[in-house]
Amino acid sequence: MRYKLRTLLILLAILPPLLAVSWWKCSEWKAEQERQRTALLMGTKQARSWGPLPVLPPQPQMEPIVEPPGWRPREQPPPGKEY
Repeated sequence: MRYKLRTLLILLAILPPLLAVSWWKCSEWKAEQERQRTALLMGTKQARSWGPLPVLPPQPQMEPIVEPPGWRPREQPPPGKEY
């Protein structure tokens, strides 16, 4: 019984501060996320200072694939017959 009681007392001494620190960091993180979300939605000065996005030039079109001379597609087997 003594071992169980000692373990319980150690846990009671360690867990509350750990939970308090993690709760504090979590609430701090949530507040920062909310500030960033609000800034993005409101379009604040910081978001506008990035400037306009650059316009990319049009990309050249790819040439169509041309089969080599003498190439033919593989013949399909008749229905019901397989190779």
